[in-house]
Amino acid sequence: MLKTLAAACLTISLSFAAAFAAKSGIGDLDRGYTRLLISECKLRGLLRSQCAYVLATTFHETGGLMTPVRETFAATDRQAIARLDAAWAKGKLPWVSSPYWRQGWFGRGYVQLTHYYNYRLASIKLGVDLVSDPAEALAPDTAAKILVIGSKDGWFTGKKLSDYINLRGADFLGARRVINGTDCASKIAAHAVAYDASLEQTGYGVAEATPKIAAR
Repeated sequence: MLKTLAAACLTISLSFAAAFAAKSGIGDLDRGYTRLLISECKLRGLLRSQCAYVLATTFHETGGLMTPVRETFAATDRQAIARLDAAWAKGKLPWVSSPYWRQGWFGRGYVQLTHYYNYRLASIKLGVDLVSDPAEALAPDTAAKILVIGSKDGWFTGKKLSDYINLRGADFLGARRVINGTDCASKIAAHAVAYDASLEQTGYGVAEATPKIAAR
């Protein structure tokens, strides 16, 4: 009974959050490169609810810009490195064991591709040399492929979109594990609800099952 009540409260709270999100521009399918991302999702066969989560992730990771960005939202590579060095010197990156950014492997794209091994993996998967030219991860088309294919196939954490979002339902909370554990999971789940509603209005995936938000 308590679990049922908790799940109901969660669904209601996410609904309110989704309504607030819509007023903040979340769910706007014409912002930045949103339409490009939708096209990539369709090309890769993503369900509407999966596409919604991709867009929600993008909104969160890009600060609502819906364009590829550098880590720290720097305007240049030099500025990104300087900002990360400053944060490192002040002890603000306790989870980082070594300054990966100094060789240019800082986050780039819609989903912050980070570290040499991830750039190398994406290079192999896409047939694009991101090791010699990591800045290519900022190109809208390349960044879209990294985000969409990476999320679908589980490049980032070993977890795939389909592990949480499929025709049986949409666990928008758990899906954060595809990208980054449970960091800001509730916030991004609310974004996904708003994007799913917008995508439904466009006719994306009209034949698929109606997604349900599962609590975790």
